[in-house]
Amino acid sequence: MLKFQDQHALIKKFEREHAELNNLVKSLQDEVVNKPNLVDEWSIKDIIAHLAAWNWEAIDEVGRILNNKATWHMRYADDSEGEIEFNRQQIAKRRDLPFIKVLNEWDESFSKQIGLLRSLTDEEWLHQSGNDVYNEGSPVTVWSLFAYEYEGEGHEGGHAKQIKMIIRP
Repeated sequence: MLKFQDQHALIKKFEREHAELNNLVKSLQDEVVNKPNLVDEWSIKDIIAHLAAWNWEAIDEVGRILNNKATWHMRYADDSEGEIEFNRQQIAKRRDLPFIKVLNEWDESFSKQIGLLRSLTDEEWLHQSGNDVYNEGSPVTVWSLFAYEYEGEGHEGGHAKQIKMIIRP
């Protein structure tokens, strides 16, 4: 079962993790950022592109949840082909862009996502999309969309941890 996420605590956590990852990637040289296969098959630039894409997708999914039309629980089940394909397409879409453009898109997507999270009422934060549930039985709610953890952190914090382990062993 998913662990409940307090809206205001989550925003603070996301802001801290974003700042940490932002400072980390901005401190790296271009050849490190663009080095292929640094993190599995991805470069650090690919990770940032991946994060931007998921931020935009989360913004869209909040609207779908509030309209009782959630899709994530069907399209992106744990380690699903849908998630793998989404990542592949979104990284490929940004692969030829300069890193600064990818970084700017990531910052913009994060800013929009935080703005949306701040604008949600308590009722919206708790809203369940119809009778939708995740595979393990938890209700699909706005807050549950942001309960995802990676490497024991939020999405961005998990990738920051992963990158640090590779570049600063």
